[in-house]
Amino acid sequence: MKHLLLGCFLILFCLNIFSDEVNIGLEQTGGHTNTRSLSVVPTVTHNENILHIYSSDYLLGNLQITVKDLSGNTVYSNTVSVSYNQPYSFILINAESREYEIELSYGTKLFYGYFSL
Repeated sequence: MKHLLLGCFLILFCLNIFSDEVNIGLEQTGGHTNTRSLSVVPTVTHNENILHIYSSDYLLGNLQITVKDLSGNTVYSNTVSVSYNQPYSFILINAESREYEIELSYGTKLFYGYFSL
């Protein structure tokens, strides 16, 4: 019995190791574009219902995160700071298998992207 439980645990552990983060492509809309300033585009990935937001070189202060289903219902909303050395991760609780839209806004910049669970 002990070997069966250990085997089941190892199988579940191995399945978790091989799951990969999927990149969510972001598009920018609105805001003012200035060709003389650096444009900071965050990177967003998901692994099932866990989303990760990365900033490569800069602090993204007061980053507003909104996740909606395609019917327009908000399933997650929060304002956070994302540092270049520490990504922000969160879980979509009770998320169903369907398409979602994520919106990220800070300052005058607004990014959005779509992903499926």
